[in-house]
Amino acid sequence: MQRMRWIAALVLLVSSLVPSAGQAQDGMTVEVAVSQSCAVATFDVAATGGAGPYSLTWDFGDGEIQIDSGVAGFPFTTQHDYAASGTFEWSLLVADSSDPALQATNGGTLTVGPQVSLTSDVFPPLLTLVEGQATLNFTATASGGEPPYSYAWDLDGDGVFEAGTETAAFTYTAGGKYQAAVQVTDGCGLTATAVLTVVVVDPEAEACHPMAQRIADGVNTLFPSQSGTLYTCEDIFGIKGGGLTGQVLGYGRLWHAYKLALTMEELTWEEILQWKLDGTGWGLLTQLDRFSETLTDVGLRELFDLVVNGEASVGDVRSAVRVATRFGADFYDALERIQAGANPGELGQLYRTAAGLDLELTEIDSYLAEGLSIAELRHAGRVADQTGGALDALAAAHAAGHSWGEIKQAADLAAEGGDLTSILDAGVSETRREERQQSQDEARQERATEQGARLAARLAHRYGIPVDQVQALADGACAGDWDCVQSTLHEQYGASRGGGQGGKK
Repeated sequence: MQRMRWIAALVLLVSSLVPSAGQAQDGMTVEVAVSQSCAVATFDVAATGGAGPYSLTWDFGDGEIQIDSGVAGFPFTTQHDYAASGTFEWSLLVADSSDPALQATNGGTLTVGPQVSLTSDVFPPLLTLVEGQATLNFTATASGGEPPYSYAWDLDGDGVFEAGTETAAFTYTAGGKYQAAVQVTDGCGLTATAVLTVVVVDPEAEACHPMAQRIADGVNTLFPSQSGTLYTCEDIFGIKGGGLTGQVLGYGRLWHAYKLALTMEELTWEEILQWKLDGTGWGLLTQLDRFSETLTDVGLRELFDLVVNGEASVGDVRSAVRVATRFGADFYDALERIQAGANPGELGQLYRTAAGLDLELTEIDSYLAEGLSIAELRHAGRVADQTGGALDALAAAHAAGHSWGEIKQAADLAAEGGDLTSILDAGVSETRREERQQSQDEARQERATEQGARLAARLAHRYGIPVDQVQALADGACAGDWDCVQSTLHEQYGASRGGGQGGKK
């Protein structure tokens, strides 16, 4: 359980150190407006907070870093000339002159120049020569940059681009794999290139291994969503011989990877094959697939990436899935806790306690960080149910060193009217003694009041005056002294007035 406390403290510490995306840090805010003219981007910076002068560190996303030091204030403007077309992730860090320095960040994505995509009338572009030839029609679609666009094509793969329009056609006369490319240039002279792989099959050529052809035909049906490229029979034969990996592979592995891809639609054939080549059995990959079906809201792709990127082992994923499905927990929360050292038994207690007390996990973590164990927290919940007390107050009392027996007695007293903390501070025994004393005082006061009322009635009868007049004298001038009341009335009305016979004025 000590481990669980450590885990909770660690979770709270980490969450307190990670700023929310898009939020200002340390009291500073920074905003950046970006505009473009061809390859030149202009960044207009506005920042608030902190003390000048400021230091601005830029990463323009193209490998170039720029530092602007001694910036007196804002707004501030800088420009950057990108050398080529592309999509760039830029970022800015602003630091002031405080010690320690206040900081704020901003960033975004910038697309420079045109973009182009290339498609064909036969897709996937897998052709078979008929009477020694096959023709394929291409279409280039350009966007972005500065129109108008000009087009150049390299359809025979010789590296030489020839001017054309947004469409082109090429007739292939030999089997093989070809790279068709189009280059688009915008009005600023910036260019973008798209490439499409074309596979041409010559049925009259010397036959490749039939199994290699079968695998190539199968994998090509997965293109482009589950296959990164089109494969020829020769490609598959080369992969089988070790041309891709340096390992001699059997056709069985290549074919099995294809069959798995048919059922694991989130993964590519290449990824499934590489999983095996990395030394991880396909049995574990099949387990991940089953886990994704069990979770329903976490896909195979997410689980696959966790393992491949080294963020989790299959064993960690398995444990997290079991915990998530058994206790209705969030998979990623369970995984994070398992990786921090919690075992499934501890997690079971954690999630059952959260459900039983109707608390969020973050609230449970807070209690654990304060030093309570899961067992103590559950006990606090039972005491809260029995006494109607607040869980926070009961937990805080135990954390302050009070025993559960003492807390239970204090909570019972608080339920009758009182403050739990005050009762514990004074002590349960002392609080009970004070309550008894108060009860006795109230009883005495009640008896005195009743006696006074009876005496007031007798005196009113004796002197023939209203009872209220007698009571007013007792409450006022005589301050509850009935000897004073009797002597005063005697002086005012004499001993015989009323005579005890109904009284006359």
